Amino acid sequence: MNTALSNNYSNEYAYTNGRLRLRKQTRKYNYALGAIYQQAGLEGKIISDGKDSVISKSFRNILPNARFQYYFSRFKNIMLTYSTSTNQPTASQLQPVPDNSNSVNIKKGNPNLKQEYLHALRLNLSLVNPYKNRNLFAFINYQYTKNKIVNYDRVNALGVDSVKPVNVDGVSNLNASISWGNPLRFLKGNIEISTRAMLNKSKQLLNDAANEMLENNISTTTFSPEVRIEINPTEKLNILFNAEWSYTKTTYSIQWAKAAKYFNQAYGAEINLQLPKSIFFSTDFTYSINNQYSSAFNSKIPLWNASVSKQLLKYNRGELKLAVKDILNENLSVYRNSNQNYVEDVKTNSLKRYVMLSFTYNLTKLGLGSDTNNSRIIMR
Repeated sequence: MNTALSNNYSNEYAYTNGRLRLRKQTRKYNYALGAIYQQAGLEGKIISDGKDSVISKSFRNILPNARFQYYFSRFKNIMLTYSTSTNQPTASQLQPVPDNSNSVNIKKGNPNLKQEYLHALRLNLSLVNPYKNRNLFAFINYQYTKNKIVNYDRVNALGVDSVKPVNVDGVSNLNASISWGNPLRFLKGNIEISTRAMLNKSKQLLNDAANEMLENNISTTTFSPEVRIEINPTEKLNILFNAEWSYTKTTYSIQWAKAAKYFNQAYGAEINLQLPKSIFFSTDFTYSINNQYSSAFNSKIPLWNASVSKQLLKYNRGELKLAVKDILNENLSVYRNSNQNYVEDVKTNSLKRYVMLSFTYNLTKLGLGSDTNNSRIIMR
């Protein structure tokens, strides 16, 4: 055993909360205002190289929160919420003993870490017209983190990276989505158009050739629109079409860190058909296209699934299903990871074509066709 690199570490974290809240409810609006007083204590004991050392920290925070909701009508409302919270450092982030299980990526904790303090602001808009089957949903969430725990990478002349967690400010994340739905009466169906957007700003620290600390500001932007059309020509036939595009770009404040970007597309269709004698047929097809990866990782993946099932027993409690997954035997997982000092494209062999026979027994009288949450026993 290498005693210089071995340690015994125990960590205890406990907190006590006191809460005060004021609420008001009216016919048109409601609101709530409050705050939480939090007192937390962290105790860590390290036994390393035959010596004991103790990490002791105490935190006192006031965590305000608020909510306001306004009703335009019974099915239309807007809600704004604000909340705060804390995250404590983990045991591995605190213990100041090097972990050299990877000889070129040595990790060492920082016993001087502070708590992360998070501010979150969220807006929800819901406009529904149930009589005309129209809807509009919007969601915005913004989060800012004070004392965010990030890595400080110090790379020496031999390329060995020594990683240490530190606290920084200026880290934020913005997520937004909007969805609009409208009936397509000439097709006996409806259309839904939606989009998601994300802007993430983070920081990493690293050293330059003179071993001076540099701050690398990282900005990641994602934009993902989607179109979905559902058609119901008859009560027993349901057809779905969807298309989704996703563009992601990551930029760095340090000039030599090259921006990373990629573009993904997915097109799909699904058919669900009810046949006589409680027999159901279902099939779906998705065609995914990955662009702007490394040349060997750009791919076009067709994925086709199909199943046939039969409802059995009283109240249709039983279902016998035969399903074939990945009929074309082309399933593949491709994704990208980007960091301040590398861009990684990953291709993973996924489970490909297989056939599965399953039997499902529903414990309620409502049967498998019900939308309620029912208990089931499934055997495959």
